[in-house]
Amino acid sequence: IQDRQLKSGHIRGVMRLFPPIQVMESMLFEAIWLGEILLTVAIFSGFLYVDNLFAQHLMHKTVLTLVSWVVFAVLLGGRYLRGWRGRTAIRFTLSGFAVLLVAFFGSQLVLEFILKR
Repeated sequence: IQDRQLKSGHIRGVMRLFPPIQVMESMLFEAIWLGEILLTVAIFSGFLYVDNLFAQHLMHKTVLTLVSWVVFAVLLGGRYLRGWRGRTAIRFTLSGFAVLLVAFFGSQLVLEFILKR
């Protein structure tokens, strides 16, 4: 609905309160760069403090976090090298966020239903 409103030039409702699309997009990529840096620091510091990934039942979290890091790295690389914008950027952003969400909040689901522990 919002996409059609933007294309037709008839912006209504809450959409009027937001800044221009280009400003929001640049803010999104600034936030993704910051998040990628913080996620990198978190991954490295986690590897420093974890003695045994298998003993602490952290393997699924680690793998999902690394997958999310790769998704965001591909997004940032695609933006820089190929100029990805719009729907492509949104899909990668939501995919990376969903994987991170499963990594951090879905660990109980993985432990109980998939690994049967």
